[in-house]
Amino acid sequence: MAGRGKRRQKTFTVGSYVPLDDMTATPTPAQDATVGAFFQDVADLVFKGGPRGMELTAMDALSRTFSFRHLDTPDPRALVSEAGEVPADDTGRAGVLWTPQPGSPAWAHLAWLLQELPFVAAFREYGPQGGPTLLGVESPGRSHAEVLVEHRGGRWRVRVDLEGRTEPLESPGMVIGELFGEGGHRDRVRDGVVHARV
Repeated sequence: MAGRGKRRQKTFTVGSYVPLDDMTATPTPAQDATVGAFFQDVADLVFKGGPRGMELTAMDALSRTFSFRHLDTPDPRALVSEAGEVPADDTGRAGVLWTPQPGSPAWAHLAWLLQELPFVAAFREYGPQGGPTLLGVESPGRSHAEVLVEHRGGRWRVRVDLEGRTEPLESPGMVIGELFGEGGHRDRVRDGVVHARV
């Protein structure tokens, strides 16, 4: 009987896949700036589309995608701002602290939320836990929005009320960043969602 030799196998790599966005890596300042610009662009669209019945349903910071729904009946309420009249053009509005007051329509609170959320990145090194990384936003209706974040290897949803507000939506990026940095987000989980009281 003839002896059998071992067959040599060669392995060749002709291509490989490396995820574009490694969620275990800390985003660079350039990536944070790109996400911030994306959130500002979508905030501007929400501000312009809200009075016409165009409402954001979702946005994803990683893929830079977003979607809107069109409602036959726009919210008839007027935007009330502590700054008075809010400029309609993006450039003029960018220079104004136009925080919507509680009786304002949901789209105004959502536009303000999106504009302010990129400040989460400034709190990445905050507290013993460090702040989260912003992933996106989902808005299933006018009542609330859910901010999607990554924190210490896990993904979290942070609910922010848009309707029925009794106070203005002030510094949501800072509030969420501090909440996660101090580890307080775990104490506010109900039904799988962090209720941030922003």
